[in-house]
Amino acid sequence: MKFEEILGEFTEKIGIGTAGLDEDGSIALLFDGEHDITFTPNADDNSILLHCEIGDAGNLDKESFIKLFRASLLGAETGGAAFGVQADPDRLVLWKRHDNDFADCAMLEKVINAFLAQVMFWKEQLGSPSASENEEASSNLSDFMAIPV
Repeated sequence: MKFEEILGEFTEKIGIGTAGLDEDGSIALLFDGEHDITFTPNADDNSILLHCEIGDAGNLDKESFIKLFRASLLGAETGGAAFGVQADPDRLVLWKRHDNDFADCAMLEKVINAFLAQVMFWKEQLGSPSASENEEASSNLSDFMAIPV
């Protein structure tokens, strides 16, 4: 099933009712009140792009950038995700492209849980204030409150 088809089932399951895609085809969901993940379907290559701001790129030194790029080399230490910098203001973003074909809602949850775990891990690595406040965070959707943003 395509993301667009399974979205209603997913949002009902996590308790936010039916949520739809924005005009640009995206939807942003806030997990646990601090992890704002945007999902953008791409019809051109039949994929879904997950991305989340994880910190202020302007605060990173050279060694931190090297650490991030080494970790994301071929997704080796990021679960297949990669880092990028979004301009205006310079925000560090973790992103991952996934095929837009999900067997069921459980598969979508698994993809989101894995990405959410990476978001939380890298926020903590970067010393994000919200991550350090939630040291015992879980990477299971059942432990998170998601709301459309």
